[in-house]
Order: sequence, then C-alpha cells, then structure tokens
Amino acid sequence: MTVTSRIKADIWRVMQATGLEVSIRSAKSDFAAIAPSAPLPIDMDELQRLSKVYRSHPLHEVQGLEVWKKRAEFDPDLKGIDTSNFRAHNAYVWQANYSAVDYALSALWAERLDSFGMLEKTSEDGAFGAQCIRMNDRLWSRDLMDSILELTFLTDHLPAGYLEEKKVIDIGAGYGRLAHRLAEITANGNLYCTDGIALSTMLCRAYLRFRRLESRVSVLNLSDISGFTDNVDLAINVHSFSEMSVEAVCWWLDWLVERQVHYLFIVPNKPGPALNDQTSLMPLLAARGFTLEAQRSKYEDPLVGKFALHQATYYLFGRTQR
Repeated sequence: MTVTSRIKADIWRVMQATGLEVSIRSAKSDFAAIAPSAPLPIDMDELQRLSKVYRSHPLHEVQGLEVWKKRAEFDPDLKGIDTSNFRAHNAYVWQANYSAVDYALSALWAERLDSFGMLEKTSEDGAFGAQCIRMNDRLWSRDLMDSILELTFLTDHLPAGYLEEKKVIDIGAGYGRLAHRLAEITANGNLYCTDGIALSTMLCRAYLRFRRLESRVSVLNLSDISGFTDNVDLAINVHSFSEMSVEAVCWWLDWLVERQVHYLFIVPNKPGPALNDQTSLMPLLAARGFTLEAQRSKYEDPLVGKFALHQATYYLFGRTQR
C-alpha cells in the first residue's frame, strides 16, 4: 500500500480505523489537471426570455434562494457563470476548502459502499471544471462521489428495481448532476428535471444533451410544471429545499401531493431536515402525509465524516396515496 508522504497522520489513522485501503499508483496528492472544456452552448436570447418568464411565475416571489442572490457570480442571468466551467466550485457543487486527501478519503468511502456496481456504469471526465483527483486509475469528483452515495442509499431503501422503471423527478436539479448519473446506471426513460432558476434549466438541458441523454431525461421549464399532470413515483431534492423559503417548500410539496408522489428523497444542508435558518421541514412534511421511512448519514463512520467531503444526512419519506 503506497500513499503520498503528504497525507496527514490523522487521515491515515481514519483510513486504518475504518478498514479503507488505498494504492495511489502515481503517489500523487494533488488535484488532477484536466484539459479545459469548450463552453457549453447556451442560447442567450432564450435564457433572457426564460428568465423573464420565471420572474413572472408565482413561485419567484416566495422561493428565497438566498445563495443565488447574495453573490454576483451566481446571478441567474449568467452575468458571472462561465459555461466552460460551471461544474467548478460554485452554488451547484461546493468544492472549496477541501484537500486532495479529503477527496481521497471520500472516494474510498464511495468505492466501498458501491455494493451495486454503479462505478462500472458511470465515470468522471472532469469536464466543465469539475475538481478531481486521480486515484487507482479513476478520476473522482464530488459530483461522482455524492451521486454514488445518494443512489446507493436509494437502491438500499426503495423497492427492488424502483430506480429502473418508476417516474422520477429531480426538483432543484441544477445542471443535471444526479439525473446524468441515474440515466447512466439505469435504463429508466421516465426521468425529469426541473429548477426554479432559469439558468439552471438552460444548463441542465444543454448538459444532458452534451451527455447524449436528452432522449432519456426531460427537462421541464418552471412554466410547464402546472401542466405536468402525471403521477410521480419518486421526487428528489438535494441541497435545494434548504435554500428556499418555507412558502416555496410548501408550494413544491403541495405540487407533489397533487401528483400523488409515493416517495420523497431529501438531502438538506442542515440535518433535521431543515432550512438553512434551522426551520424544521418535518411539520410541513407531516401535514401533507409524508412519513420518514429511512435515514442515514452520508458517512456513517463518524471518523470518516469528520474529514471527508461535506457530511450530510439522507432522508427518504414515503406517502400513501389518499
């Protein structure tokens, strides 16, 4: 077993304590250098039109989304988003203040938990600025690690084969990170994405086209949501409800109730689950008939969670049709 001499002693003890083993062939502890990507084609006229439509939507006035309003580089009109670098550190996937060693520990954890062979079906190429390490001949990004851990949790707790065929919608899908991975590891053609930010909708549609998954994943404009009358089997919300207002979360929950959703998967920024201001989501969920069916820490071992990328808690709620 070889590791770079720069790996910190405390991380090494965590690896030993949890039985994680690593052989980094090149003995590197630095982030992998990835060739720059060409800009993702975005129709700016269409973005401006869609932004205007989104601003006139009833959800716009109540959705909050403070992380998008505080900083100019997250401006929903693309004033600071680089379409060749949108998978780098930003509001979509937070990647700052982590070392390559932190990435290595997180990657090992994801690899160990991949009991369904998902890593054989999806991979990382570092496109569009994703921060990566190279370990054991594989590129690892937070996008890949999070996706493997989230989809493993869902596969563990949903009925067998659920992700392969049931209707799934990702609310607050961002650039389409999880839908991309889900489409690659399953044959499911009933996948949908939506988002309250016009830029996200445009990026998501273009990114899934880049991945050649546009025939498998439908991206719904916010203006199309009310007209989407199909029932939903599984709704996903990863680090999105937490950034909304209570009113916006209620709007989405009511929309899901109308679609007779069976399961709701939430990964909040704050455990509870809760909004960023610590307001609990549990009363809102209970009032609409959602009951907690499964809960798990992203890194179940507390030592790993102390050092790995962005500890979180996964929640799966069920709802019986009424």
